[in-house]
Amino acid sequence: MQKPQGTYMLFVDCSEWCAANGRDIDWVERACWRVGVAVQDGRMFHGPCHLRMNLALPLDRVQEAFDRMDRYVFNA
Repeated sequence: MQKPQGTYMLFVDCSEWCAANGRDIDWVERACWRVGVAVQDGRMFHGPCHLRMNLALPLDRVQEAFDRMDRYVFNA
């Protein structure tokens, strides 16, 4: 058994990045899934260009996911 580190939902606004890079939230969501980062479309939560991320996992896995997104999605 492991001691939980916390459970959080992150609502990421990608509006500025999408506008600056000519992409939409569908592209960002697909790109995240392609590199093994599970995200959810934020539009159903009233975020027109948002991602919803569940951070109910160990901190090292959260850091790995953000590293993948940084390297392969937002700065590819």
